[in-house]
Amino acid sequence: CPYCSMPVIDGRFAAQGVTEGGRALSYDAIECLLDHLAGHGPPAPTLRETWLADRVASGRDAVAWLAAEEATLLHHPRLRTPMGGGLAAFASQDEALAFAEANRLTDAETLRWAEARERAAERPWVPPY
Repeated sequence: CPYCSMPVIDGRFAAQGVTEGGRALSYDAIECLLDHLAGHGPPAPTLRETWLADRVASGRDAVAWLAAEEATLLHHPRLRTPMGGGLAAFASQDEALAFAEANRLTDAETLRWAEARERAAERPWVPPY
């Protein structure tokens, strides 16, 4: 991960950015990509595409990608993600809410990519350790 330097160990929470030159950058968590783009860590890359792992269709070793702008993000502090930010991506709001209900994530919220980026500009998604 170009933000936290950890390997991508669980594809269900991965994110990817493609630079203007076509280089793919793999992030171990959605929150790492958001925080990197918001300038909270190393210098942010200029990306032409951003992709998020579909939590339902992906596995630990195989990722089904969603365009970030089309995905629905689910946030809940008890959602265990590699970096602890509690974010996962879904193809639809219905899938996100069904996942939250099935996992007893009461008061989970859904966000669009633009909303998550706005929040990252205000404060990092990755919690301080």
